[in-house]
Amino acid sequence: MIPVLQMRENGLMSATDAVFQQGKRMRFLWLAVPLLLMPILLSQSAWPPETLPRQGMEFMGCAFILLCIAGRCWASLYIGGHKNRDLITNGPYRYTRNPLYFFSSLGLAGIGLTFGSIAIAAFYFLFGYLVFAYVCARESIALDGLFGDAYREYCREVPAFFPRLGRSAGGAADQLPMSFNPAALKRTAIDSSCFLLAIPASELIETLRFAGLLKPMLPLF
Repeated sequence: MIPVLQMRENGLMSATDAVFQQGKRMRFLWLAVPLLLMPILLSQSAWPPETLPRQGMEFMGCAFILLCIAGRCWASLYIGGHKNRDLITNGPYRYTRNPLYFFSSLGLAGIGLTFGSIAIAAFYFLFGYLVFAYVCARESIALDGLFGDAYREYCREVPAFFPRLGRSAGGAADQLPMSFNPAALKRTAIDSSCFLLAIPASELIETLRFAGLLKPMLPLF
């Protein structure tokens, strides 16, 4: 995926302004952290830790988080070195126009599952989907201005968010080779690994509840 370049009335905004817009999005996500923590702190899983459904959800949560990390790194292998220059339509971009956002949303759902709640997982996934859908819509305007007909054909063939595995982009643009950018891959891997913090966090919160230091208000399935 190509980073956002917002459109001004007199043309494309500068790279500095684009970075500023990305910074605003990051600040918004950090401000949203308390909102995302509330369901975890104010509730507990309706399934006890030793039950099969709870253990199955925790396993699936870890699997979703690992898939998130792998998917984001996969996308980084193709976008590295082509940002702001080329329309990427191969690799994971053959199946979804925004693989980074899709896999990030899977990671958010995985966090909810590690806490043993399908409801929290669904809420987290929906939150990620809505936030990223808004960002995708704004980015799409800029990409249409940058790549014109090639981008519009790409949009007709490839969905914006949910992958379409049966079809992939063919003639939307020339297929560019994968370019390995060690710095970009390392940065993506480190950023994505933050999702793994949910695993020890779930154990810590369970310990606090057992000690009576954290009292949930309602059970959630």
